[in-house]
Amino acid sequence: MVEVYSAFTNREVKDTIEAILTSWAHKLPEDRAARVLIKPNLNNDLMALTGNSADLRVLACLIEGLLNRGYRDLTVADGSNVGVDRRDINTMRRLRVSALAERYGVKVLDLNRQPGVPIALHAGARPLVATPVIEAELLISVPKVKTHCEATLSCAMKNWVGICQGQQKRHMHMDLGHNIFAINEAVVPHLIIVDGLIGMEGNGPGDGEPFRLGRIMASDDAALNDLVACRLVDLPWRDVPYLVHAERAGWFGPEDADEIAEKVAVVRPIKRAPPRSKLAELSEAPSLMWLKLAVRPLVEKPAVSEAAYRLRIIQDVYDRVDDTITELSRDAARCGDCRRCEDFCPTFLPLAQIGASPRSPDCVMCLYCWWVCPKEAISLTGQLNHLMRQVGRYKSIVETI
Repeated sequence: MVEVYSAFTNREVKDTIEAILTSWAHKLPEDRAARVLIKPNLNNDLMALTGNSADLRVLACLIEGLLNRGYRDLTVADGSNVGVDRRDINTMRRLRVSALAERYGVKVLDLNRQPGVPIALHAGARPLVATPVIEAELLISVPKVKTHCEATLSCAMKNWVGICQGQQKRHMHMDLGHNIFAINEAVVPHLIIVDGLIGMEGNGPGDGEPFRLGRIMASDDAALNDLVACRLVDLPWRDVPYLVHAERAGWFGPEDADEIAEKVAVVRPIKRAPPRSKLAELSEAPSLMWLKLAVRPLVEKPAVSEAAYRLRIIQDVYDRVDDTITELSRDAARCGDCRRCEDFCPTFLPLAQIGASPRSPDCVMCLYCWWVCPKEAISLTGQLNHLMRQVGRYKSIVETI
């Protein structure tokens, strides 16, 4: 079964997550001391309102809903992509997941730094899957809805690449579509809650554009979930390689896809990822990995990275220097009757406390209020550093989403 809810503001998100936890209560362990692992999509350090990573509003409401039901051993965990891992970038900190977890007194884990269990997949792939995922007694997947330049769609099934340890994710690319299916066959989440508030289209998952989808989905079946996601964004499911493998394995039949097409309305057609450049495909060829390793010191140079980005060889250009934002302030005279910042605050701060001095202890400095403010009413103290590129690429889009 797949449930689809309309939601966009933080209050709508809270009501939706509460409805999901009630509807799927049979999936929750009776033992309130059970180990609960929430696996969001934190693919890289692109903040959530770009459509790339899990929205803190969804995570906050999910954590609070579980805590209110008496669960105490909660962990938010993911292993970001190989580029992030290789540069030792802390996405949990940059995306303010660590700050949110601290507010609620729950744990965070970088799955790239955890011990792993080898799982045999396809075409010789045998990645290490992080042990905490295997040992979780309640495993909740929180994917995004994104285009993907190789997998076509990133949603529930693609989210599972992140349970592989660090550079072990490279195993998945021995046959990406087949291995995405295979890892979902090997490790099955108990519950899937899709953050479809803001998706990413175009050159995803790392360089697309955000779009407002305004949906949250819930399911315990990753393949059917992604069939529904395809329908919501008018993407033919047969263009998604891992879904083709799922259908061949009997996870669903054409009649299921037909029923979904009949019952689920398209929200908006998604702009698909453009074809990968020949240079991009060549750069990922396993037979040339030795060359890639040899030239890596050169590619790390900012000017070379920028050139590779312009040539569409890479999507992600990383800055190793974290932002140093420590405070924000709001000019009430500029606000008018906008109040967008209230709708996006993951901790539900009222307008009077957003940008107030002293800062509210409930503020996790996610900067969502600053990102969505169309009136330049909020100013920041500190250096943007790694955020500079994101601001130039996405700030004006996020202000109007």
